[in-house]
Amino acid sequence: MSTTTLNQTELCSLENVLDSYVAQKTAIALSSLLGESVTHNLKKTHTEISKIDNLQDFLNDLVLCSVFLHGGGDVRLGILYSIPENDAKKIAAKLMCMEKIDELDDLGKSAISEVANIMSGSFFNAMSDHTGLKVDLSTPNFAVTSMSALLEPHASEFLCPVGDLVTEVELNGTSSDIRVHMLIIQDHNNARKLLNYKR
Repeated sequence: MSTTTLNQTELCSLENVLDSYVAQKTAIALSSLLGESVTHNLKKTHTEISKIDNLQDFLNDLVLCSVFLHGGGDVRLGILYSIPENDAKKIAAKLMCMEKIDELDDLGKSAISEVANIMSGSFFNAMSDHTGLKVDLSTPNFAVTSMSALLEPHASEFLCPVGDLVTEVELNGTSSDIRVHMLIIQDHNNARKLLNYKR
């Protein structure tokens, strides 16, 4: 299938659509899990993986907890969450009803993966509600890694094939200042499906 690159007007429309999905369900799902209000900011859509050069500005932390999920079915779309390790510990502690945890054990990692699973499910539910497109969600893949490793060419090729659109969203817990960085990854053809759905 040939790919026609989205023009600037389509990119703006796509960002509005994705922002509405995050606002309507994803931020609310995270708010419910954290027990606090959550703000979100759709920062930018990159048209090439090589141009994602400012993610380090978002996080100064050397270690991240990353969870990657992808959806298949009517539309192909991937979501990568990156959470500073200290914030991941805060999230896991909240979910396990503990005041704090010193390290992420298997139970803590499972809790973070479940947060990503619930957030992704809410995102795809919002998309399905608006478009009728059905998506089968993968199981979460969890890793503790560095930002530099996450952006290395071999990892970038796996997560974001060259030519894919990558939309950055930042979510913040207003009380805890927990930060969740969300990358929505799709190619131009699948992005256009979200713009051309029948009402």
